Amino acid sequence: MRNIILIGAGQIGSRHLQALKSIQIPLNIYVVDPSNSSLLTAKERYNLVNIQNIHNIVYVQKPENITGTKKIDLAIVATNSDVRSDVVKNLLRFFEIRNLILEKILFNKLEDYVSVDKLLEEKKCRCWVDMSMRTMPFYNSLKKKFDKDAVLYSVTGSSFGLITNAIHYIDYIAYLSDCYDYEIITDYLEAKPVESKRKGFLELNGTICLNYKNGSKGFLTCFTNGNLPVQMEIISSNCKYIVKESEKKAWVANSKNRWKWKEINIDIPYQSQMTNLVVESILNKGTCPLTSYKKSAKLHVVLLDSLYKFLNESSNTKRKFYPFT
Repeated sequence: MRNIILIGAGQIGSRHLQALKSIQIPLNIYVVDPSNSSLLTAKERYNLVNIQNIHNIVYVQKPENITGTKKIDLAIVATNSDVRSDVVKNLLRFFEIRNLILEKILFNKLEDYVSVDKLLEEKKCRCWVDMSMRTMPFYNSLKKKFDKDAVLYSVTGSSFGLITNAIHYIDYIAYLSDCYDYEIITDYLEAKPVESKRKGFLELNGTICLNYKNGSKGFLTCFTNGNLPVQMEIISSNCKYIVKESEKKAWVANSKNRWKWKEINIDIPYQSQMTNLVVESILNKGTCPLTSYKKSAKLHVVLLDSLYKFLNESSNTKRKFYPFT
């Protein structure tokens, strides 16, 4: 049987666990979380999946409580950013891990991006970051439509978690355009941060502007007030899409159909419907369509360094870390 460790059994981690149940390869799954209540919730959610269970699953509060094997085929780390670096380093030192999937935002200190990269190379561990937009069938299909053209990409909505979601949009623009070099303009962000939904972390509202080396541009706007649903627009010289995930609809116009709008239905799968496909690909092929660690770390650092400077210039509080997750 293949061995999988899942670190973090909270909201996202428990959805990863649900997805693992549908994998047809017999697994030993070790679920790790210091919170007993989180483990209980994860177990309940796993049991809700109406599929015959072919896996052996163990719930523990510490990785060192895992006995019987040191060889791990895949580890998924779904913790908050402030502890993820330590978790990853401890895993890589204590176990022989062949493959690793990390949630975003990766880490809250610049030096962690370098030290984890070195350790991954030293341990010869393949690593991806869960930038899932590029794996969703609808969003994945748009790459051919835009054919690496420079794009104008905008997102607008109210209180949707600008910073926690920005890295998804930044990654998706990079995916569409095959360009991972970009810069950020933070001049249009609101100076006062707000409390994140996750205790101890911050969020920002306003607009982030993105300039990519290939000419692509992004505008991510989050309003503090109101209930404006998130809407996305992707435009090139030959094609235009408007996407409303909340309605599971998109509208497309292009030069071939003389810019006449066409409405299409889209499927936006849940995390519990995606992780299984990624994990099966890794176990069977040794690769998957998620963003590699090196590419994602590069995108992360540009975003977080710019926001770090913005916060410290806009406030009397001088932070020594990235307060986002």
